[in-house]
Amino acid sequence: MALQHLAFKLQAAASEISIKQTGLLLAILVAGAVLRVALWRWFDGLPIRIWDEKEYNLLATNLVERGEYVYLPGRATSLRPPLYPAVVAGLYWLFGVENFPAIRFFQMGLSLLNVILLYRLGSEVFSCQTGLWLAGLFCFYPSMLGFNNLLLTEVLFTFLLCAACYTVVLFFNRESIRYLFLAGGLLGLASLTRSVLWLFPLILSGFLLLAPRAGIYRRLVGTILLVLAFSLTVAPWSIRNTRLEKTFITIDTMGGRNFMMGNYEYTPLYRAWDAISLEGNQAWHRVLASADSAFPGMTQGQKDKRALQYGMRFVLDHPWVTLKRDLVKFIQFWGLERELIAGAGRGYFGKLPAPAMVLLTCIIFGSYTIAIISGVVGIVMAPPSDKRIHGFFLLVIAFVWAAHTLVFAHPRYHLPVIPLVLGYSANALTHAREIWRRRDRWSFWLAIGWSCLFVLAWVWEIAVVDFDRYVNVVAASR
Repeated sequence: MALQHLAFKLQAAASEISIKQTGLLLAILVAGAVLRVALWRWFDGLPIRIWDEKEYNLLATNLVERGEYVYLPGRATSLRPPLYPAVVAGLYWLFGVENFPAIRFFQMGLSLLNVILLYRLGSEVFSCQTGLWLAGLFCFYPSMLGFNNLLLTEVLFTFLLCAACYTVVLFFNRESIRYLFLAGGLLGLASLTRSVLWLFPLILSGFLLLAPRAGIYRRLVGTILLVLAFSLTVAPWSIRNTRLEKTFITIDTMGGRNFMMGNYEYTPLYRAWDAISLEGNQAWHRVLASADSAFPGMTQGQKDKRALQYGMRFVLDHPWVTLKRDLVKFIQFWGLERELIAGAGRGYFGKLPAPAMVLLTCIIFGSYTIAIISGVVGIVMAPPSDKRIHGFFLLVIAFVWAAHTLVFAHPRYHLPVIPLVLGYSANALTHAREIWRRRDRWSFWLAIGWSCLFVLAWVWEIAVVDFDRYVNVVAASR
């Protein structure tokens, strides 16, 4: 009887905790929805201004009106991955072509769905308390709130990447291989949104095969299912691209030219991504055209392969220059999140006075700084108890980081892995007192030293590399 009574009390306590957590999550979602609606109303009537937004809009419009994936009528393209334009086209078909508020509202809803997903992820990996922290941190993360209202891939890609991570975690915790099949499909959809992930299933397969605890047979079958699901997801598009471009193209024809722009004689040491704006004889395509008379007659896919070969040759011929550039890109990938600030300074989101610009800058930079520093503390001092999951999270972050370091490492590209960083931040906040009690250990000072390196890089960025740009942004708003 005593044991039954104790079991009843424990069950009642667990139910009470569950109700409280549900209430807190609901409060986070309601507050997040109110804030998102307010920002959605602010953006109502604002046109799209960013070049990538205009290209996605054009592709989606032609899909609806012509049934073609083209920029120009009758000229099929493989330049960009297809999933995001297809989603935008579907919304245009339902609500009207160039109905930007509909796209922004859809992305607002998807980001709220991601809040719930991240709560489940945090609860599965750490604890329900950490799950709530993660949900709250992501729900009100300023940069992601802003990107909800841009016609860019960040919101969709981040959701798909988080969903893929969640299914892999479920495999580790449940040891059911069906989760790896689902993960492969989600990674395929994520790659069809942004091609940076198309090689990741191979890396992940090797990691899974080496992961302990699950039997080798289960790991082997699971990795086969993961690769199979990924291949089935991307294969139709890859076949279409290969036929169109007359050379094998997995997702898009951007990878080779981006690699070259980040690795050729005119690549800027700082802000390597600015190579895309170079004109005249310094433009990547002009360099290739001068080196190969057949270049103008090639397909976009063949040009992309030629650009990749040129960039690889430059890397091999100039190892020290490449090493220096890659070190800068390696750091700049985690640069301050200035994309929304720059857009606001140019008047993309309406006219903002100088005090508002300063406040916006402080909010975005401050939240990012706190996220990274607390994330570092979490990685070092409060990792998941399951080392396989910890290794998997770090593998995802490192893969995206390394891939962009090899190209041109725009800070915007770290946004999709921010939820994983926030997961570590959330667990650090959950165990803040315990971490403080362990401040005399070497791991604490390792985290402090690592954080200081980030801070020094950001100070260098503001004070030296981009000081004039920040001043001009504030001055333009006066």
